[in-house]
Amino acid sequence: MDLKQILLSDIDLSSQRHDRFLFSYARDLSVTMGSIKKVGLINPVILNLNHGRNEVYTIVCGYQRIKAFKKLGEERIKANVVEGLSDEELSLLSLHDNMFSRGFNETEKAIVIKRFQEIGYSYDRLISEITPLLGIPPNKKIIDKYLSLLKLDRGIKSAVARNELELEKAFLLIMLDNAERDFACRILFKESSMNINEAKETIRNLLDLRQIRHKSISELLTAEEISNILSDGKTNKRQKGETIYKLIKSMRYPTISRKEDEFTKSCKGLGLDNNVRITHSRFFEGDDIQITIKASDEEKLRSSMEKFLANIKNGAFKRIFSVFR
Repeated sequence: MDLKQILLSDIDLSSQRHDRFLFSYARDLSVTMGSIKKVGLINPVILNLNHGRNEVYTIVCGYQRIKAFKKLGEERIKANVVEGLSDEELSLLSLHDNMFSRGFNETEKAIVIKRFQEIGYSYDRLISEITPLLGIPPNKKIIDKYLSLLKLDRGIKSAVARNELELEKAFLLIMLDNAERDFACRILFKESSMNINEAKETIRNLLDLRQIRHKSISELLTAEEISNILSDGKTNKRQKGETIYKLIKSMRYPTISRKEDEFTKSCKGLGLDNNVRITHSRFFEGDDIQITIKASDEEKLRSSMEKFLANIKNGAFKRIFSVFR
């Protein structure tokens, strides 16, 4: 490398492929500008000299620093200049420089994978050479998920990059159409909060309801019942998420949801403590129940058993079994 002071006007910032070594996404330029104002440029940028007409420089590492210098009104920037390297070598140089200087957010990891795939890396090479550097599981399906992340709207990709949206939740949005993603992201993940399993089931139920009711997911999510849940000032986001999850489940499976409510109400009517759990088969496919008792001594076990016998004698369990019919 050759360390030089380079005119910003000699650096390519607008050609069609000027950003082919750029891996950064949704970075705050004001942070870089503030650092430069305070302590100056600590690490020189890396540029590739393109021989030929005008001999302009291509950025290999340091897009943010160059943009910050330009915005601050500077004319020159200190740079390490390289020549004669292939696109693959320059991409690897950018990868390692960024990896050791600042690391990558999840959206940037997807950009890295796509870049090396475009260079010609097979899945085997991506798995053996690239994913270990990014901390991504060495799995083809995971790689495909990261690549699909780049197809999402800019707002969603930015939310993932800033850790405002969990990566797994963003992956779930891939199943939706472009017009429906914003609604789903806003209502399921921003204005309310669901865990991954709830969100996965909710999105699948919404896709089914779209076919059954011939309504778009946007229409389903803007229904009055959901608007009322979101506007309830007495509940937090997590409670709103749980309520919306149950509502959409009841819309998709009304009979099962009715049985679920009856079953829960009947179990509460037994007056048992928290050490006793009664569960039913998945989707009420069977007609049996499972009872789990936690007891730390014989006295607590005896007390639970006596309550069970009393409920059997007074017919309370008949109400529970009637739900299956």
